[in-house]
Amino acid sequence: MADVWAVTSAHSYISLKYEDERDWFYIKWNGHINSDDVIATAKYYLQQQEERRCPKLLSDKSEVTGEWEEANDWLQYEWMPQVEQTGLKYLAMVLSRDMHDLSTAQDLKRRISPACKVALFYDIASAIRWLSAPEPSK
Repeated sequence: MADVWAVTSAHSYISLKYEDERDWFYIKWNGHINSDDVIATAKYYLQQQEERRCPKLLSDKSEVTGEWEEANDWLQYEWMPQVEQTGLKYLAMVLSRDMHDLSTAQDLKRRISPACKVALFYDIASAIRWLSAPEPSK
């Protein structure tokens, strides 16, 4: 059985699951998210990643609205150096159709790409295919 963590609020529902058969974490975002949601989830993921040391992360924001760009500084300067030490090498991000999500995700990709291969997708199937490759590239 997969380990699942979830947070609910008046505006969002976020779940984090370790998928043993794929040896990756899957974060599913729903609702209207903000920077606080992103930072809280990233902190919890880091705790779980310290135990499991998975090289891959699938972050699915296909069903969200909201702006989370303010979290990018924290993700770049606080989170990424720590998570890099735990072995994260590949991050697949499934984007929302919200224009704010695209620009924020592109900014995050630019910021953390030197430490981690990041790929952006508009559908979960493409993200899973990329992340399932022995050595994802992009």
